[in-house]
Amino acid sequence: MVKFFKLVKNEYIKNLKKISTIIMLIVIVLSAIGLSAVSAIAKHEMQSDKNIIENADEVSLYQEENQWLEDTKPDGYKKDIAVNKYLEQKGFKPDSWQAAFAFNVKQNFDESILFAVLDDVIGGGDWKAACRALSDNAVNTAQKWEYEYRLENNIPFGDSWKDEVIESVAAAKSTIESVGDATDEESANNRATAEDIEKVGLYRLENNISENTADAMSLFDTYEADQVTFWTVFFQSTSLVSLIGLLIIVIAGSSVASEFSQGTIKFLLINPVKRWKILMAKYFTVISLGYVMLALLFLIMIPAAGLIVGFDGVSAPYVYVSGGEVHEISSFLQAIKLYLLNSVEVIVMATFAFSLSSLFKSAALAIGSGVFLMLSGSMIVQILALFKQDWARYLIFANTDLSVIYNGNSLFPQHSLTFALIVIALHMVVFLITAWDGFVKREC
Repeated sequence: MVKFFKLVKNEYIKNLKKISTIIMLIVIVLSAIGLSAVSAIAKHEMQSDKNIIENADEVSLYQEENQWLEDTKPDGYKKDIAVNKYLEQKGFKPDSWQAAFAFNVKQNFDESILFAVLDDVIGGGDWKAACRALSDNAVNTAQKWEYEYRLENNIPFGDSWKDEVIESVAAAKSTIESVGDATDEESANNRATAEDIEKVGLYRLENNISENTADAMSLFDTYEADQVTFWTVFFQSTSLVSLIGLLIIVIAGSSVASEFSQGTIKFLLINPVKRWKILMAKYFTVISLGYVMLALLFLIMIPAAGLIVGFDGVSAPYVYVSGGEVHEISSFLQAIKLYLLNSVEVIVMATFAFSLSSLFKSAALAIGSGVFLMLSGSMIVQILALFKQDWARYLIFANTDLSVIYNGNSLFPQHSLTFALIVIALHMVVFLITAWDGFVKREC
């Protein structure tokens, strides 16, 4: 074992002395900083757009809607126009609770008494009276729950994050109610999704959790500045794991082949160490170096995202549903999980390149094949899945993205995490046997 780790140490020294390895480490650091900088720029642009909208004349919004109502003349449009003019005159914004109340009860009263009712309820700023009125006129039990929950827990309209969570729970309850006992696949999926949203929402309300990082959107899906947070950027950094994969393929593909091309293999083999130990030392170095790069990216992203985008919400938990139960974990722990799940593709492709390097003694062939398959593998699987070729699930490329399979979003039905791990394990065994045969059994 001591000799083995001495071999690993020597491999590390050789790799870290290479200019190419130093450049790779610099690329990882710059990528983390670059992602954070791009996110900060996007957030600034969204904030500028938001400021323009917020500074716009609220009156013009009512006027625009009234013009649309005049042009289209939907049923009851005259009452809608009258309510808009009332809200405009009183100075209530379109997104205020007063406006929500007015539009919820307008169908229940004739115009002759509607505005007297509005004056009594919203004129005095009595949100509880508005809630009671809305509850009495609720169109379904989900809507009734929303207003009764506010009254029971003393949560007025406009209570920022609680408003959003209450509305999401009410929407989920409404979906569950509308789906009912339907058993078709689409209805079952909609009901399951709504039940998860309801459980998480109620858990957040009960435990006063203002932010759930499970709601963090992809950077490319955000459209408001508030959605670009520390965790939006940090979770997005998992996409950089593919970059590390390409870098590790270069190291793995040249690990054995370079010894032959540089003529150093004869000095390596005269050591009183078995060939398979030399091979395993090289492989261990390649894989462990990949995880060193992953750790570097993870550690650099913390100050990069925090200092450039902001540390707001960094302590927020990750709340999710698993097995019908709500779970709460550290968001950093969730990020580590995502990094590890995404690292599987890196390790598989690095092992593939390593086996070709050992078998053909050609760095160009090993690196080129590894990079090509890593970049095109997922596309090949998508095309096969599009043509309903279910056998494609047995291909290694269909199983390396464990995060997608873990979340139940695989291209193939009934594609479980266990199945994916078995397919990966079998391919890894084949790759390693190939590497062993090329380096240990054949004459070098």
